[in-house]
Amino acid sequence: MTPALRRSDEPVIAIELLFLLLAIAVLRLLLAPGSRSLTSVVMLWMLLVTASYLVGEYETPVRTNFGLSVRTQASFALAYVGYSGMHVIWPWCESLTVGFWLGLWIYVNVLAPFLGLLVRRVVRQRVLFATDANARQVGLLRWWGFECDRTVRLSELADWLRENVDQYGWVEQYNAVLVDTTDYRTEYAVTGVARDYFVDFIGVPSFSMAGYLFGPHPRHITSYPLYSVARRLKRIIDLIIASCAIAVLSPLLLLTALLIKLDSRGPVFYRHRRLGRNMRELNVIKFRTMYRDADRRLKDLLASDPELKREFEATYKLKKDPRVTRLGKLLRKFSIDELPQFFNIISGQMSMVGPRPIVKDEVKYYEDHSLMLFRVLPGATGLWQVSGRSGTSYQKRVELDTRYVLEWSLWGDLKIIVKTIPAVFMRRGAY
Repeated sequence: MTPALRRSDEPVIAIELLFLLLAIAVLRLLLAPGSRSLTSVVMLWMLLVTASYLVGEYETPVRTNFGLSVRTQASFALAYVGYSGMHVIWPWCESLTVGFWLGLWIYVNVLAPFLGLLVRRVVRQRVLFATDANARQVGLLRWWGFECDRTVRLSELADWLRENVDQYGWVEQYNAVLVDTTDYRTEYAVTGVARDYFVDFIGVPSFSMAGYLFGPHPRHITSYPLYSVARRLKRIIDLIIASCAIAVLSPLLLLTALLIKLDSRGPVFYRHRRLGRNMRELNVIKFRTMYRDADRRLKDLLASDPELKREFEATYKLKKDPRVTRLGKLLRKFSIDELPQFFNIISGQMSMVGPRPIVKDEVKYYEDHSLMLFRVLPGATGLWQVSGRSGTSYQKRVELDTRYVLEWSLWGDLKIIVKTIPAVFMRRGAY
């Protein structure tokens, strides 16, 4: 049976994380028989996963995670220090033996990369391969989990991309372009090309099994800093806030779902197709605030009222929207309809803070500024939301979203999150 050619690496990483959890549990039974608490296993696993992510272990989705690299040693050390601290303040985190820690070190440095290689061998990724001197390495790349069904010369890569992209720079056939960077100068040349296309460019500096498993590893080639420590901290903050919000607001979520069912016919949730990172479509989840036949009502309304049609074409919103239910008006005023987006955040489709997710028809408004906002995840809140929300002009929204991406900082995100709370309760620009 031919292995599937994956379009996403999340399942592969999930399998590796399950292997890691299993390894910690087995090592505890074999090398720390005095340990009885399941908390020890779960807490150590969570600390090691978090530390690994923070140091960039999962940064490049096309290579095995862990191995004899500086990042693996850093993640292991952080997990060790973190667990030692937890052991002091939390009795359920039991003391683990020297033999256990040595066994875990051997696993993450030696066994984990081989398991990752086997997983990627089964679940392969379809890529375009750009090389001059290593065209014969396609067989080796297949062992690494890459299905290179087309090879182009490095000198022809820019021309090939121009001929095989849509009007926005999205390469339909591939999610990744594998670039031979054994000559370090190639990476600098490709960086200038990469900024114009919505596809991951992955540099391969070594064509040997040892190089792939233990380093130098393949890594992203990008003109935009998507993979810094601050960016990874942003993702950790997203997960913490979204998880806590769902736990705390679960009674409100359940009550809102019940009221929606009592107020009007139709589903509780509304899934709206929007554009996410790299212009990939995603379903933004909201509580339903409109009648079930809202699309038909909008079509009839715009056909009969030219003034409303002009308003909708200018902002993609209506201040007095007859499609909105009685309960929907209240949900929108306090942004309660947006709360299910916490599930989008946990799944990695959105971030707490980012550009506003838009529909395809709105892309034309951003072309004159920059399509850079599609390099990052869209946000549940953002700069435009704390600057007047729907009360701002559409042109101003575009400028604010573009400015946010170009001037991004983690501190700026935290300030926007804090400003969002009073903006919601004061209902500025909400309708």
